[in-house]
Amino acid sequence: MSLVSSFPGRKIISGDSEYLYFGGTAYLGLATLPAFQDIFIKNMRKYGTGYAASRKANIRIDIYEQAENILADLIGCQKALSVSSGFLAGQLALQAFRGEEYAFFCTSDTHPALYHPAASTAGTATQLLEEVRTFTSAYPEKKAVVLCDSITITENLYENNWYEQLPWSRTVFIADDSHGLGVMGPNGTGIYRKLKSIPFSELVVCGSLSKGFAVQAGAVFSSAGVIARLWDHPFFAGASPASPAAMATFRDAIPLYEIQRKKLTDHIRTFDNTFSSGDMFRHINGHPSYAYTQESLTRYLLDKGILTTAFHYPDVASPMVRRIVLSASHTEEDLAYLSACLKNFLRS
Repeated sequence: MSLVSSFPGRKIISGDSEYLYFGGTAYLGLATLPAFQDIFIKNMRKYGTGYAASRKANIRIDIYEQAENILADLIGCQKALSVSSGFLAGQLALQAFRGEEYAFFCTSDTHPALYHPAASTAGTATQLLEEVRTFTSAYPEKKAVVLCDSITITENLYENNWYEQLPWSRTVFIADDSHGLGVMGPNGTGIYRKLKSIPFSELVVCGSLSKGFAVQAGAVFSSAGVIARLWDHPFFAGASPASPAAMATFRDAIPLYEIQRKKLTDHIRTFDNTFSSGDMFRHINGHPSYAYTQESLTRYLLDKGILTTAFHYPDVASPMVRRIVLSASHTEEDLAYLSACLKNFLRS
C-alpha cells in the first residue's frame, strides 16, 4: 500500500519515490485537469461546498433537475435521479422493488452496491439464467429481479448478450454501470441504450458519476414510474444529495468530457497497436483497464517506476484485483514506456 498526500494523476509521489500511475478509475483524467478544476471552483463559489439538506425540503436548488434532465437525455432513459454516491444509487434502486412479488438474483461478481440480503447468488451468468427460468416457471405470479455489473471480466454486458435469454416480461433488470458511464457506449452514454432494446418488465441502470464524469455523485436511470417511487422513498429523502457544485460542473463540462474521451480512445488504440499482449490481459474492447493475474508483473513494473492497481477487493478475503489502467491524462511517451516495459517483461 502506498501512502500519498495528493490526488494521483498521471504521476504519483509516495515518500521519496515518483511513479507513473497506471491505476485507479479516473479514466478521463479530469480531477487534476486545470480546465475542469476551474469549472468546479466557479460552481463551488456559486453553490457552496456542499448541501446539508434533503432534496425534499421546502427550498430546492434547480441545478439538480437541470443536471438530471441532461443525464437522462445522454443515457437514453425517461428519467434520472442523482444521489451522493454510486453505492447509494445502487442501494436506492433496490428499494423500488419491495414486496413478496419480487425475488432477487445476482452473480458472484456483482458489486456490493447492489447487495441484497435475500438474493440468490449464482457463480456464472449461465447458472443465473437457469435459476431465473426455474423460478419464473414455478412462481408465475412473481417477478425476478436480476442484479449485475455491466463491466466484468468474463460476462460483461458490452460484449455479451446473455441477458437476452431471460424471461423478459417476468424480469426486472438492474445493472451497475459505474465503470461504463461517461466512458463506454456511443459518446460515453453507457449501457442503457443497448439494454433498453429488450422489453424487460423494468430496466434500471445505476452507478457512480465519479469515474467517467469526475464528480462525486451517483445516479439512477429508469422509467418515470421507477424514479417517482425512488423520489418518494425515505432513503432518498433522508440522505444529503450530491454537492450542487458537482452537478453544475457535470452540466458545464460536457465539451471537456468529449475532448478527454477522444484522448482516452486514442490512447487505447495506440496501446493496443503498440503492444500485443496475447493471453497476458483480460480486456473489454474500448475500456481502458487491462486485468492480469501475475504478481511478478506488478513487482516488475514497480521496479521500473510504474504503479498499477493491485489490492484485494471488495474485502481482504477477496481475490487480488490487478489492473493496468490507461487515462486521458497520460502522454504518448507514458504509453510508449509502458509498452516497452511490458515487452521486456515478456522477454525476461
